[in-house]
Amino acid sequence: MKDWKFCPRCATGTRLAGDGEDTHVECPACGFTKYDNPLPTTVGLILDGDRILLLRRAHEPRKGSWDTVGGFLSGAESAERNLVREGLEEIGCELVNLRFAGSYSSVYGDTGLMTIGFAFTCELPPGAEIVLSEENSDYAWFPLDDRPPLAFADCEAAAAALTSRTGSA
Repeated sequence: MKDWKFCPRCATGTRLAGDGEDTHVECPACGFTKYDNPLPTTVGLILDGDRILLLRRAHEPRKGSWDTVGGFLSGAESAERNLVREGLEEIGCELVNLRFAGSYSSVYGDTGLMTIGFAFTCELPPGAEIVLSEENSDYAWFPLDDRPPLAFADCEAAAAALTSRTGSA
């Protein structure tokens, strides 16, 4: 938020106010206030028995790292609708049997953008064929208790919590 130098409403110079997590940008002219609220994302824990589907990121941030299906919510989209859309976009498959698994905070790479990831366990429909989008370079199924580290803290925390709940660790 330190890069918010001018008010988006009236173009007056802004100032930082508050301390710690309460830090926010204020406009002294029109009263505009912007807090550093996290951006909502989804985390798709796609399961097949005791295996999880992971994707290798083809772009920054964290290019080359393993990740889950998911992404930023847009407009009035629900987390569930977002995750189904992301599944279609990223792997060409509709995700089914979505079950909420928790919410986890993170930072989006080196951008400094705070996120809150809404995690769901889900599955691929029978006979689904994975077709990767340009967002990812590879995919693989990993045992829940023997998977690589994940690109973002929310995905890692969600997968770790799932492993501890299922006793796979």
